[in-house]
This record gives sequence, C-alpha cells and structure tokens, in this order.
Amino acid sequence: MAYIQERTRADGEISYTVRWRAGGARGGKGESEVFTDPDMAKRFRDLVSGHGEQWPPGWIRGRGFVQDLRSPEEMFEPFAMKQIELLTGIQGDTRAKYRKLVEQNMSPWFKSFSVRDGEGGITREMVQTWVNDLEKGAAAPHDPKDRKPRTKYKPKTIANQHGLLHAILQAAVDAEPQLRATNPCSFTRLPRLDGEDIDEEMVFLEREEYQWIYECMAEDAKDLSDALAETGARWGEVTALQPRDLRRRNGRPAIRIQRAWKRNEEGKPYLGAPKTKKSRRTVVITWKLDTMLRRRSKGKAPTDLIFTGPEGGRWDAGTFRRLRWVPAIELAAEKFGLTKRPRIHDLRHSHAAWLIAGKVPLPAIQARLGHESITTTVDRYGHLLDALDEEVVAAVEWAMDPTAPLPGFLLHSGLADAPTGPPAVPAQRSGSSQGGWNDATVLEGAQPPGQPTNPVFVVTVDGREVAFAARGLAQQVADQWNADAELAAAAAPGLAAEEVVQGKASGPLERASWEGPSAVWTRVPDRRHVYYRWAQLQPDGEPAADSMLQGELFWEFEEETYTTKAAEWMIGHQPDGTVEVQVRGLDEAAVAAAFDQACARAQGASPASADVVAAA
Repeated sequence: MAYIQERTRADGEISYTVRWRAGGARGGKGESEVFTDPDMAKRFRDLVSGHGEQWPPGWIRGRGFVQDLRSPEEMFEPFAMKQIELLTGIQGDTRAKYRKLVEQNMSPWFKSFSVRDGEGGITREMVQTWVNDLEKGAAAPHDPKDRKPRTKYKPKTIANQHGLLHAILQAAVDAEPQLRATNPCSFTRLPRLDGEDIDEEMVFLEREEYQWIYECMAEDAKDLSDALAETGARWGEVTALQPRDLRRRNGRPAIRIQRAWKRNEEGKPYLGAPKTKKSRRTVVITWKLDTMLRRRSKGKAPTDLIFTGPEGGRWDAGTFRRLRWVPAIELAAEKFGLTKRPRIHDLRHSHAAWLIAGKVPLPAIQARLGHESITTTVDRYGHLLDALDEEVVAAVEWAMDPTAPLPGFLLHSGLADAPTGPPAVPAQRSGSSQGGWNDATVLEGAQPPGQPTNPVFVVTVDGREVAFAARGLAQQVADQWNADAELAAAAAPGLAAEEVVQGKASGPLERASWEGPSAVWTRVPDRRHVYYRWAQLQPDGEPAADSMLQGELFWEFEEETYTTKAAEWMIGHQPDGTVEVQVRGLDEAAVAAAFDQACARAQGASPASADVVAAA
C-alpha cells in the first residue's frame, strides 16, 4: 500500500515522500513522488491506491497533472470492445463471452489505463500482477467493496484469458499510427500447465465404467448417451443430428456431421455450421447404432431432430446434465463404486482413448473427431500413446529383421504379402468352382457346428437359417437386414411388392437346440462391401460369358461371398471344358487388376488343376 514518509531537510523544511511498489506486489518496482505540502501528499497517496498502486493517469513525475493527450478510445475498455467487434470467424456467443471477460476480468484492473506507451499506459508489471491475482483469486483495484470473493482460476483458464488480452494489446502494436512499440503480454510468466491440471480437466472412462453410467441412466437419455460415446462427436453436433444425416460410406453405416447448435450474442440457440471446416465430416458407426438412429427417425421429416428433450424440443446441455447426467453419475458411484466424476464432454475424450487403445492411427482419430490440426490430437491425447509401446517395438523389430514374423496386429494390413505378391494355395480338383474361398466353420465369436447350444434364436435370411446364442443379437441382424431391403426397394421403384417381402428376414424364432450345419453366433457378424466379377472362358481362351464389376454388402455368415481380402480369385475347370474365373475383394482397383491377372492365368491353366489365389 502507498504510504507517506516524512523527512526534515538540512534547511529545516519538511518533505513528504509518497512511496509504493508498482501494482502493490512485494517484488514490484519501487516508485516515489516528493511533496512539500502534506495535504497534497495525502491526496496523491489516495490517487495511487485508487489506481491499483500505479501512477495516476496524466501525472508526470515532478510536474503533477498535465494535459491528458490520450483520446478516450485509447483507454483500455473502449479499445478492447472495439477490437472484439472487429474479430471475424467467431460465432455470436463467443463474441459475447469475450465482452464479458473484458468487463469482469480485465477492466477492473486496466480500465483507468491506456493501451498507449508511456505514463498511464499498461505495463508488463501490470499484466503480471493481473495474472497473479487471477491465480490467487485476489480482488481487483476497481472491484466494489461489496463484491463477493473472486474465483481462483486454473492455469488453462488463465492462459486462455491472457491470450485474449494479448490479442487486444497486439492491435495497439499493429495500429496505424502505432500506439505502442511492444506487447506487454509477450513477457508474462503464466502458471504451469502441469499433468495435474490436464488430468483434472479430462476424465477417461474405462469401458466398464461407461456401462455403469449407462445402466444408471434414465431410459429417455440412454440413446443420446450411446451416440455421444460411440461417435466421439461434440454435444452440439450429436443433438443437431437429423434423419437426412444418416448415410452409407463404403457400404458401412455412417452419419454426416454438417451442423451444430450454437448461440447468438443474446445467448439464444440456433443451428449453424460446425466448429471448424474439418468438423464437417462423415463418421462411420456400428450397425447397432445405425439401427437405433433409424428407429428414432421413423415417422420424422428429414429436417426434424433425431434426439429431443422431454418436451419435444432440442436437448439443452444444462438440463441434460442436471436431470440426467449427474443423477446417473451419483447412482453409479453408489451402486458400482464409480470414483470418477466425468463431464458429458468426457465421453468424447473417452472415445479417443478407446480408439488409441484399439491401435487406431492418430490421423484417423483426428479426422473422426474433426480436429483442425493433428497437433490438437497429439497435444490432447499424446500422453496415452505409451499404451502402444509393445506394438511400436514389435513393428520396428519386424522391419529390421527380414526373418521375423509379422506382428499380430499387422496381420490384416496387407504387409504380409507385399514382398512376394499373391501367394498360391493348394490346387483344387477340376470341376465346378463352388466354395473354396474361406473356411467358415471356425470363426471368432461363433460356436462351431455340432457343439451343444440351447436355446438358440434363428433368423431366416434369403432362404438361409442363421442361429444366434442371444435373442438381442438375432434381432439386430434381422432389423439391419430388413433396413437394407427397404433401401434396396427405394432404389428400385419398379420392384414388385412380393419381391420386397421375400427379400426381408423372418424371426428370430426360439429353438430348444441347434443341429444346423453352420455356427451359432455369439456376436453380431461383420458386414463388408465386397466387389466381385465373374467370367467363363472357352477352351481356346475366348470369353464365353462375362459380368461387369459389381459391389454389394455381404454378411460374415454368407461364406460364399464374404471376404476380408483386398482381392482374391478362383480358377476352376468345368466339365464342358470351359474355364471359370471368379474374383472378389474389398478394394475395387485391386479386384479389377486381379481379374485381368486371373484371366491371363486361366488361359494357360492346365485342365488337371485349378488355382485359388488371394492377394491381401
């Protein structure tokens, strides 16, 4: 605090020196002004205290107040508000938030100072004092006496507010004519963003922890919670989804994120563009989530909201948190012993953590989450990558040792066959080229045929019976099969009604046991978009019949058409002397190239043998 020090000079006169430290900080620069009149000294001391232990604006050391050459628009608050108005590329509620920050967390420190250099201007020491006060929750020089105590801000919040102040004062540096030579924010020491702060802000849920919360969630909130957790999309993006956003990508179900809830300057919500350019994205989803979204979309117009609140309008984030999310967290803590206290947004962080644990590359995670830069993804989730240490070492050892086996997690990457090309497999007997693609009797997630299983739930699709160990699994497959049939009917308006009905699934029907030839599924089978082409060649190599390259979705239980290969072919000799070539795979270009290779090989193939060749 400013104080007065009396001193008797050699000539017997008394001087009154007002002393203080800049900004009131213990380590602040020592300042002083000398008076011969005690009343003048007292008034000046009060002025210094009233301006936050700084020189009063317009006062020149040793001369007193002189004409204030600063214009009103150069004072901090009007200058800051003008710069906020000039900002582009921000939405209305962000502009309103910036104004509020200036009014509440900056002006109480800087309102009596100019953005211009010189006496009465904002200094480095002032900015540092402001940062320290925000961290301690200290009162501002211009806070009213009856103001409630200030909040102690976290390092990240202080860094964000300091960034705004830096941008405001940089405008004074860049002004024409220039108002100041340097930005006083450029030399501020900010509180450390250490690991504790990161952990405190981001909560990563384990899979079972999310299931605990889901089990404790009110029924009308479970679907929305699942959509947030499975897609990793932002709250404003998921709650803005409409039936027209349900898509297909490479044969898989997907959602198109092209709008999000925002707020205007008055705080009223409206639908606008997502956060950034890369936030406009297509996100692939599971068949289970797709079925749920389509179920919720039935009977709705293309532009209706898929997720609605209790009263039929949009879900308000605050209402959802208060009435659905927090009660579920509290119940999960009581019922299952959940110790974490995640926010709704932590479902997005947890989704990213699950992808990293599943060895999904960071660029794919960046695209899925809609991050503008890979740097954002690395900065936010890079500390989780130590979970992949074993895979990193295994990949390096494989690369450095030509004799080393391919690491298990790369078996489906196509690297296994890259050096030598498509591997040959044992020849088949000549005759009809049926089967021989895959051995579908032993599948991960399915119980082999002949193993006792009861009861089972059977779905009939396209004349084929498929057995499941649980009714829910069977129902998911039946629902998805029928949804595909409806899409196919919509794409072919001339299709007869009885053909549409015949194309749909029936069941599930419960049976006491299963004695069928196929496996009993204990999970939902995979689905892939498979490209295929068929040709029949005369004994002299001339084509007898041919088909165009086509693509279609096939289920894992459709052994004769499903594959996990990029491209594979089969060559077989028919009893009539013709040679049959079949090609299929997941990669359209690879299938086209493999067809040409297979035909060339078939023309020189021996009638006593046939080849089945797979190219990963």
